[in-house]
Amino acid sequence: MTERDGYVDRLRALVGHVPIFLPAACCAVLRHDGDGATRVLLQQRGEPGGPWGLPGGALDLGETVAEAAVRETREETGLDVEPHALLGVFSGARPHTYPNGDVVQSVVTVFVARALSGELTVDGAETRALGWFALDALPEPLFGPHVPMLDALVAGRRGVWD
Repeated sequence: MTERDGYVDRLRALVGHVPIFLPAACCAVLRHDGDGATRVLLQQRGEPGGPWGLPGGALDLGETVAEAAVRETREETGLDVEPHALLGVFSGARPHTYPNGDVVQSVVTVFVARALSGELTVDGAETRALGWFALDALPEPLFGPHVPMLDALVAGRRGVWD
């Protein structure tokens, strides 16, 4: 195991479920179809209830936010992507409790990205399903912490923060 592997797992082994700050990164991968529609790639998360959200996750030690966003997107979707714009930095006002009891207040850097290569791949663990959705027809339920990010994306805002 390298220093970059399992950082959050090692931290949780020390602190349990207590609230922590968690730096994370996501990609809003966009596709512009021939019919003029712009679609965003969303993943149905593997947790109970399977909410939909952006691919992404926690930074590992020694990794930049852009590297984490690209790595997490590859791991969760099978696509290699290239970030080309900053959607924003989102910290939320309240901590989020995951089904396993972990409590985090994430600080998430979200990039707008384009797919370069790869094929959509569902791993069945972190990702139950993947789909391209028109910005005016997002699926339900959405992963709560990602709603402000998706609202900014749909509104066409860039470089936002909360």
